[in-house]
Amino acid sequence: MADDGERTDDKNTIGQHDAPPDPVDLSARREQRQSSNQAPNPPGVMPGDLPDQWQRAYEDLSDELEAQGREMVRVFRENMGELGERVRQAAEHAATLWNEAAEAPAAPMPVDPHPHELRARALVRRWVKRDFLVDPDLPTAMTHIALKDADIWRIELRERGESRSLSDATEPYTGTIPPAPSAILPVWDYSFPSMPEIEAGERREPIAGSAMRAMCERCHGSGHRACAHCEGKGMTACPQCRGRGSQVCPRCRGRGRIADPAAERQARAAKSYMQVHAERFAQNAVERLADLSERLRQDYGAPLPPSADWAPLAPASGKTIACPDCVNGALPCVCNNGKVVCAVCHGTTYEPCPSCAGSGFVIRQRQVVRRFDTRIRSRVLPPTDPEAASWVTDQMLQRSEGEQVWEGAEAELSGPVPSGVPERVWSAALELKRAYDERIPATREAAPALATEDAGERRVISRRLRLVRTPITRIEYGFAGRTYEAIAVGQVGQERFWADTFPPRWNRVSRFFQAVARDIAGESSGRGASGGPHPHVGAGRDRSHIRIVEEPAESPAPDAANSANPANPAESAPERATPDTQVEEF
Repeated sequence: MADDGERTDDKNTIGQHDAPPDPVDLSARREQRQSSNQAPNPPGVMPGDLPDQWQRAYEDLSDELEAQGREMVRVFRENMGELGERVRQAAEHAATLWNEAAEAPAAPMPVDPHPHELRARALVRRWVKRDFLVDPDLPTAMTHIALKDADIWRIELRERGESRSLSDATEPYTGTIPPAPSAILPVWDYSFPSMPEIEAGERREPIAGSAMRAMCERCHGSGHRACAHCEGKGMTACPQCRGRGSQVCPRCRGRGRIADPAAERQARAAKSYMQVHAERFAQNAVERLADLSERLRQDYGAPLPPSADWAPLAPASGKTIACPDCVNGALPCVCNNGKVVCAVCHGTTYEPCPSCAGSGFVIRQRQVVRRFDTRIRSRVLPPTDPEAASWVTDQMLQRSEGEQVWEGAEAELSGPVPSGVPERVWSAALELKRAYDERIPATREAAPALATEDAGERRVISRRLRLVRTPITRIEYGFAGRTYEAIAVGQVGQERFWADTFPPRWNRVSRFFQAVARDIAGESSGRGASGGPHPHVGAGRDRSHIRIVEEPAESPAPDAANSANPANPAESAPERATPDTQVEEF
């Protein structure tokens, strides 16, 4: 029990130490010190043993400094607390102004909205996500006016063709002798797998039974050739000394002499500290520039004068000594003679032939070169509504992606009209196919004259018809008293949007700063109908961030107080501007 009581006392003691101590009463301490000075000396104590006047002055000065420090801390705490409150109010007011700076409040959504309105807002929402310049509040603040749809059909007749030609190919001989070659047939007598994934490109097919062993034409059957790196010499110039056999001494830069250190120190002994450091700084800059000049001149062949002609050797004394690191400014190179063994041929002066891999023989084989190409003949059907045809341009259609409705082979065109395809579109597709068939005989007659030996004869592999529908949506909406329109082109989810004018994103930022400027200027409301299209900005604004500071009046006259009209509280309100009232706004 005693131990528990002691632990409890310790905890209480620790808690008391954690709490801030009570400030000392400086006035009581000063009075206590003055009363002790006026009291008579105790018996047995000499007057010289009491604190002298210097000690009393020191204690008074300490109390005065402590009092000033406490006053400073008090004022700082009060001002910081008031500053934090003002910053918080200013931040809240700025957020209010930013919300008021919206172009228009959110348009009320009807209870049972029209499907066109829902679709228009969905399209505008996708537009805002893709285009950073559009005002982000547009999907909620817009007012739906009208939405019109139209379809543009594109008919594509895609013809894939293939041309064939013969060519030779060689590969290194690996030791296996191929069988005797067989006869070479015409290129179109060989059957190869179809390549529907290649719309335009080239593929080489080797002909079985056409391989033969032959002598390498590049090395003439020797299996090797002269080394191209050393030009058949087996040795190359040393990369360090550039074939000179010696290197320039980096300490003296090829001069063979350096500045005398003792003479330099003696020459600078009579100079000031700043002058010596300025000379050393200039000398270091000159040395670095000289090193760069020598590297550009020796390693890269830059036409620069030697550094010995313009860089001073001993700027302070002019006395020099022989360089201890070199002989006449030169150091021996590791190559000894300026040449090293070739790293490619290792001194043999030959390298293996890359065509035959050093065997002297190659395998020569015939192959068929297949070249694929796709020719597209297209036709665009304008929408049935003449007004919708003026909404889009050819560039807009090329940059947008349509929806493929039907695709089939040429033989399927004789069947019924596919589902989802209008009758006029199917008739236009048949007419396009008929017009293309009429051009085929003339094209075949001109084909032999246009065909060359390299290109070969071209034949049609397949012919397919594709019907692509490109939806067009015209959105007409209102925003902040103005009417806008936008065009959405493309399939659902991948539309591209075009608009001549639209509510930009930075309008809200501009209106925010305008509202801040008006608020600082003391205007109680935003611009009216005559001042601009944003009458709601600043209207009904909360003025809680404005504090009225009243200075105390010297002595109000009694008849002035009686002259106030108590029936009109507006005249006695504290917000009424008087000469003794200051308005702080932040």
